[in-house]
Amino acid sequence: MGIRKRVGKRRTTRKRGPAGAFRRVVLGVDGSAHSRRAAAFLARFGPPRGGRVTVVRVVEPVGTPQMPLVPGAVRARIAGQADAMNRNLVAGARHQVEAVAATLARAGWRAQGVVRTGLPVPQLLAVVRAERADLLALGARGAGALRHFLLGSVSEAALTRSPVDVLIVR
Repeated sequence: MGIRKRVGKRRTTRKRGPAGAFRRVVLGVDGSAHSRRAAAFLARFGPPRGGRVTVVRVVEPVGTPQMPLVPGAVRARIAGQADAMNRNLVAGARHQVEAVAATLARAGWRAQGVVRTGLPVPQLLAVVRAERADLLALGARGAGALRHFLLGSVSEAALTRSPVDVLIVR
């Protein structure tokens, strides 16, 4: 069974409003060209009445390795640098989601940006549940012939685990 068939068979239980439009959308962005295309697609799509988008960027934190033989002062310095790097990543992500949310707001959507830290798929699905979204929109990655290469690992996992419909923009 192909990907398209599986997505087409998914049923939703929530009403979508007039003409079947999705009113609450979670848009996952990661800075890639594919996620920019997904944002542009939503901007062109025109929102339904009361339509809102939550733009989500998930930052995977930089961790420090276990270093039991390294002196404490050195470990503390490395941990401090990792914390600074994480702060910079979150600040960049915040700037990115605010820019995408502003673009969607100009297109008529009520838009907000959210930055989360952790693993992308569980964090995206947590936002989908918290926002009671009707749709999860993501950009695809890769262009190979095999299924795994057609979609990125986040897109593929979202297709199988999402409680709502998933829109993947290539």
